[in-house]
Amino acid sequence: MYCENAPDCSVPFVSSAMARDRFNFIVSHLHCCNNSQLNERDKLAKLKCLFDVLNSNFLKHGVLQECHSIDEAMIPYYGGHPCKQFIRGKPIRWGYKFWIGATRLGYVLWIQPYQGPQGCSDTKYKSLGLGASFVLQYADELHKQKLIPSVLRQLFYIYPTFS
Repeated sequence: MYCENAPDCSVPFVSSAMARDRFNFIVSHLHCCNNSQLNERDKLAKLKCLFDVLNSNFLKHGVLQECHSIDEAMIPYYGGHPCKQFIRGKPIRWGYKFWIGATRLGYVLWIQPYQGPQGCSDTKYKSLGLGASFVLQYADELHKQKLIPSVLRQLFYIYPTFS
């Protein structure tokens, strides 16, 4: 789309920096992880390394705050993929569902893709349910970085397991 010639689609800065064929060649050969060590149950295994790098950089450059929130976010996508979700009655009905952990001001500190109930989430918290397991995974990530929040909220009910 950046290399299009139509006036409503083109971005001259991008198209003048690199030819379209060169960009497609680089993107087709760009890999984030070793293909011989992929988890077969993980539908987004090739992107796991990218999410790990993003999350570590988010936490490294994040602003320290006491209040954090975690919620689901939909990223629109209409193509075919096993992780694509359909949620009736939402503004974005088709796409990828992500769990986003953010500060009170909206700075994203943690992003985790949702892969269905049998997805590769942390098995340590699987018995607590889907929502609780993601909230506790986020709390673990904050604890590893010494960013322990005093308030952890979610838009749906989570039963207390911190005692």
